Amino acid sequence: MNASRLAWPARALALCFAIGAAVYPGFGTVDLAVPIAAPSPAFVQASMLEGGWGLVFSLLVAVPFLVVFLNPAARAAAFGEVIVVGTVIGLTGVLAGQPAFLAVTAILGLCVGVLAAMLRGWTTAGRPRTWHLVLAVAPFAGTAAATVLGEAAMAAWLGGVGAVVALAVVLSRWGAAPDPRSRLPLALAAAALPWIWYAADMIRAAEEGREPMEITVGLNHWPVQAALGITLVALAAWGHPIPAVTSGIASMSFGALAMGYPDHSASPGTSWGVAALIWGLAVLPWGFLRRRARSASGGRRCRSNDRSDVCGTRFRRAEVPPPV
Repeated sequence: MNASRLAWPARALALCFAIGAAVYPGFGTVDLAVPIAAPSPAFVQASMLEGGWGLVFSLLVAVPFLVVFLNPAARAAAFGEVIVVGTVIGLTGVLAGQPAFLAVTAILGLCVGVLAAMLRGWTTAGRPRTWHLVLAVAPFAGTAAATVLGEAAMAAWLGGVGAVVALAVVLSRWGAAPDPRSRLPLALAAAALPWIWYAADMIRAAEEGREPMEITVGLNHWPVQAALGITLVALAAWGHPIPAVTSGIASMSFGALAMGYPDHSASPGTSWGVAALIWGLAVLPWGFLRRRARSASGGRRCRSNDRSDVCGTRFRRAEVPPPV
């Protein structure tokens, strides 16, 4: 069976994987809503752990799967991002003495493998559709309705869902392959070193059994918090605009949470929260700039011997007409 016949089944499966990461059993957007919607006393001390889990499974896992659903041609970067996230989660789990996290690595790898096999040979780029816009706007309409009805928790959750979908709609247009020279500037890479320190502290917290012991689907949140720090550095350093933008937004969101909950468990405090916010703000435009650089040449780098339609106009102008 050819790729065109498997395209829509694969896209439907990618949507299911996104829902699984964002809603159940991943609880990405659910946990992300906890620190936003004035958490109850039972959750307030774990606000950073809830938010970190939510950022990983909503922004860094659900968004890439949604990108594949919206535009399978952008699957290379989306699959790569999910593989990076899954690998780092397994690594931090093992380092924290909790090898059960390798199950997350295996599941995410299996999801990517199935989709990659189904979409093998697919080259047609998806076009913007009206239903893409409807899909992005609908959750925000629900947020407004829930706010009017006084349902703060539901409003926060729907707002998170809307943000995830809207981001995926934007990124689904960015299917170009990464430029091998588009690496994160050295200054930004060096500024990412505190993320490694933070990840090491979260691994120690998991080893020590530091409170609170927040558990989701049988997994402790502390190793995922460590994975968040390492993953943000890896994705930002990749060079592709899709992971750069998602890591920048995740870093800014983490910084905002740290500033809002400076004295809570897993929070680096206000100062480091501001630093994370600034780092994310610096990485985010880098992703957009790489996208603009790719778009200027149709996603390709023109070479001196390239006479294709993408670069041909440039060289046709430079050609000297033959003598009469």
